[in-house]
Amino acid sequence: MKVAGIYLAASRSKEAVTGSGSQRQPGGVTLGAATLSELERCGLDPLIVVVRADDPLKWIPPASSRSSRRTETCLTAHLGLSFSLRCGLNAISSLQPDAVVIAHADQPFIPAALVNRLTDAFEQNPGLDYVASINEGVVNPPVLFAKSVFPELQALDSDRGLSAIFHSPGYKGMMLQSDSERDFTDAELPVSFGEIRREWSVPRDN
Repeated sequence: MKVAGIYLAASRSKEAVTGSGSQRQPGGVTLGAATLSELERCGLDPLIVVVRADDPLKWIPPASSRSSRRTETCLTAHLGLSFSLRCGLNAISSLQPDAVVIAHADQPFIPAALVNRLTDAFEQNPGLDYVASINEGVVNPPVLFAKSVFPELQALDSDRGLSAIFHSPGYKGMMLQSDSERDFTDAELPVSFGEIRREWSVPRDN
């Protein structure tokens, strides 16, 4: 089973892109680079990093010889998250993966273990359309989507978030409870994670 990855970094603020100020961890590693390194440990193939055209890419660490990571420049990233996502999906389409894990660069504390929980659940339940984590009643990225959902993801626009998929009776998914709120925090990034939450999900009733 082949699972690709899309790391949405095109909406990162200028400060986050350059890795200045609070965007660095002790030792000089940028938060975005730390998360990217975690994703590379998950066996996602390929791992597409979607960036803006004006991103100097200084925050991205060198790829290892075994890495399947590559960078995709999205010229329409300024139009919204759905456009960045579409760029990522176009980049993986020719490789025909069974699923894709979508992560957001403004979540700097996502551990490899969380992503592995998503992929493990999908491998054990290949009939699922998605696997997501839920914290405090809210669905959060990263989320794994099976190839059955790719057409729906491609059709998303700025006015319609991914939450519609989670509430659609036409899709079967699994929610994995996560008790670690830190995994989903934004570490005081300039771009509000609250905005990302509204784009991706809505509180669930159960």
